[in-house]
Amino acid sequence: LSRPLSPTPVEEVHDLRYIEFFRLCSLPSLWGAPAMDWEWSRMILAASIAEPSLRHAVLAFASLHEKFFKAGPSVQIVEPDGFVLQNYNRAIGELSTNLKAANQPTDLILMVCLMFIGNELLQGNNSSAYVHLNCGLKIIRSRNARVKPGFPGVVTIEQIFQRLHTHTVSYLGIANISNSPVVQLCDPVSEDLREFRKLREAGEGLHIIMSRMYKFLQQYAYLKTSPTPISAPVVATIDRDNQEDLLHQWFTAYTALLKREQGNLKPGELYYSIQLHVLARTVSVMLATSLDYEETTYDRFESVFSDLLKPISALVEAEIRAGLRLNFSAQVPIDQPLYMIATKCRQPSIRREAVALLEKVKTRHGLWDALVMAKVARRLIEIEEGMAYVRSSADILESKRAHCVDLTVERREQRFQIRYRRCDEHEYDWVWEEESHSW
Repeated sequence: LSRPLSPTPVEEVHDLRYIEFFRLCSLPSLWGAPAMDWEWSRMILAASIAEPSLRHAVLAFASLHEKFFKAGPSVQIVEPDGFVLQNYNRAIGELSTNLKAANQPTDLILMVCLMFIGNELLQGNNSSAYVHLNCGLKIIRSRNARVKPGFPGVVTIEQIFQRLHTHTVSYLGIANISNSPVVQLCDPVSEDLREFRKLREAGEGLHIIMSRMYKFLQQYAYLKTSPTPISAPVVATIDRDNQEDLLHQWFTAYTALLKREQGNLKPGELYYSIQLHVLARTVSVMLATSLDYEETTYDRFESVFSDLLKPISALVEAEIRAGLRLNFSAQVPIDQPLYMIATKCRQPSIRREAVALLEKVKTRHGLWDALVMAKVARRLIEIEEGMAYVRSSADILESKRAHCVDLTVERREQRFQIRYRRCDEHEYDWVWEEESHSW
């Protein structure tokens, strides 16, 4: 911090209610992992009292989050009132003044940026949230060529941005990945992935692997988007094999951890352990298919997709029982594996079960919105199956499958646009198609 903590001014005691709501409700939503206690949450609370720019940003976000929290289950976005707009504008003004004076700590700027992202997401302004995210990523890239990990058990502000970036590139689609900035975390070839003492460490290890995977997908995205099939270079195959070895190493350490902790996991930790298992299996499929041009390559993972539905269903039911709703969460969403199953598995019953589960998910993580993704998945099923009677994945030819799907969602306008490539039946050539839908 640029100056020591100062007591809260008497005339702003009214604001303490929102600070308390932020501590009790907003921060747990941000982390999203049950039973996790991040040191970083304490730092942002202390900094919000000392620094006016962050204080106003937190007040704006907490007030807006409280409005959503009190709204009915059908409410997906909330409108800012005068208090929210006043504090949002004051946060921007304070931040601009300090940036001109060049006396604002970088971590503090990133915290304010993070609050702006949450503010825009709660209002349904995905494009504005993405702008703030990119600004934060540019600051991180200009500060360090590589982001160092924090102390054991401590999540750094850079890692929060990395996770939100992971949400974004998985949400945008393969055709947009190459245009998205990357912040690479520490080198995962370390003892941290060989042995885990706590679930939190296993979660951080998996996030590191996912970070490297998305950087890998960016680097070789041209193999998927090329008009004609291209053979993957040898170096790409070696890189993928190395990442699969790291994931196997993670699975070994994770399995050993669960055996040691068997019977000692609390309900929240049990939920988190199942979530990690599902996400790791999803990453294994993404790596295995990362260099393949044909969509039919996913057909060999039907048994994996089918096996994943049972634990995912248990997670969704647990969220429903807990009454969880929309979260501004930096955790990897469980709806991401469901969306992959719904759009990449062409076995009719499996993909429809995945869509049905997506429609039950009430939480929201970063840019991911399960209800919207369910609508997108249903439309892609209609595109691929058409009027044909589909009994198995073999009934959907390669030429009928949607390739390189990328997505644009305008939540405030309740509209999404999908862009994909498919073989033209008359010209026998691969063409891009676009369509827009409202809900």
